[in-house]
Amino acid sequence: MATLNLTKLWINLLSDGSAISAYSSDRGRSYEVATEVRTYAGGRQRAITAEGARRQFEFKLMQVSAATVDQLEAWAGQAVQVRDHRGQRFWGVYGGVTVGELRDSTYTAAITLQGITVDEGA
Repeated sequence: MATLNLTKLWINLLSDGSAISAYSSDRGRSYEVATEVRTYAGGRQRAITAEGARRQFEFKLMQVSAATVDQLEAWAGQAVQVRDHRGQRFWGVYGGVTVGELRDSTYTAAITLQGITVDEGA
């Protein structure tokens, strides 16, 4: 029986399939439903909730080259697919890259992916 070991994080640009891979640390995530509380006559307060949920995923790529950082910066604002070392897939858009410089002339690059809905069959 064949076994597949995923050791890296993969990011694919959805428009053309270009890929970036790097080692990564564990990811963070958040989940939020758009809600607000409105005050009506007599001081009554009611919750107003919008349909759907907002999901964010934080990924940190380790020991990447300057060219990879440039590529990540160029992809900001475009739809991507991210596959982590567990094989899980995430689709979304990130607005920017947070870069840290390491001693060996490589970088860390962190992105916060805003989840989007994707039809896999299309």
